[in-house]
Amino acid sequence: MPSIYTSDIENITQFNNQSNLLFRVHSNNDSKTAIHPQTMTLSQYKMLTTVISEPSNNRLSAVAIAFIVLGVIIFCGVLFALMVYTYRQWKRGKLPLLATPKPPVPPANPIKPPPKPIAPPPPPPPRPPPVPPTPLFQCRKPLCKEYLTRFNIHKRYFAEQYDKCFCMKCHNPSDLKGKCGNWCLELHGWTRFGLDVNKAHMKKWNLFQTSYYGTSSNLLSFILANRFVPFDGDMRPDNTKFISGHPKPSFCETSPSLKCASQRKFSTRSSFIASDGNNYYVTVVLLCKQKPNTFDVNEDVKSPKEPEWITKTRCSVVPFGLLVKLQKI
Repeated sequence: MPSIYTSDIENITQFNNQSNLLFRVHSNNDSKTAIHPQTMTLSQYKMLTTVISEPSNNRLSAVAIAFIVLGVIIFCGVLFALMVYTYRQWKRGKLPLLATPKPPVPPANPIKPPPKPIAPPPPPPPRPPPVPPTPLFQCRKPLCKEYLTRFNIHKRYFAEQYDKCFCMKCHNPSDLKGKCGNWCLELHGWTRFGLDVNKAHMKKWNLFQTSYYGTSSNLLSFILANRFVPFDGDMRPDNTKFISGHPKPSFCETSPSLKCASQRKFSTRSSFIASDGNNYYVTVVLLCKQKPNTFDVNEDVKSPKEPEWITKTRCSVVPFGLLVKLQKI
């Protein structure tokens, strides 16, 4: 009866005959045994198969490792070549830097966009109307009236028909006509406002002496209402005493000279900003008629050109004109 291992043994025998090889089986790490193919048993065959297959597996692993190493080397070479190529291109300027990209080069003939429409400039503001030049000399009467309105003096005390302006525009001192004479010369630069006078005094008006009484603007209303120049200490409607401010309060001091009556010791000067924008000093003096033989000449005054009259007679000094003078500051 043939053995179940006949085919295997025959194959092995044929294989060994063809290859003419001797197989050595490692039974352990130290001993080696030579096996003849014709005397091989089944267990030896299995061992032989294992031994034969081990070198084949080892050879396949080495080839794979060799291919892997070769592939890595090729990959590294290709990568290095690519890096060298990229570096050369960058050096030549064909490749821009990634960190600082260059702006795109404009075309040789760029197309200009259509210009934006320019809005027309706003119209200039309207010019103020030209201010007429201020004449060298302007009539001071309107400015004097403007000043007197500040004190609320009633109109019934005035007589406009006797108003006369002697300002530098309205009066020429070099042209003395008719009855003007020295009297008009003294009034040059002043503006006279006529005052209403009791007709009883008008009968003897020619016998009275002309005099001037210097005063302040805030006392005008009381003096004009009284019709006579009061004395210091007279009671006013507001229960206050009248104080003239003159050097001798026990007398009523007047002067036939306008220059003397307009001095600071008799006439208090005030300031005034007029509607023309200018600032003025204002002096007021009352033009009066004085009863004769009611006054004495003040002997303390040594200048004969500026005499002073003193009187203690009441109702002897009657004002008939208000003189106002503006002096530009």
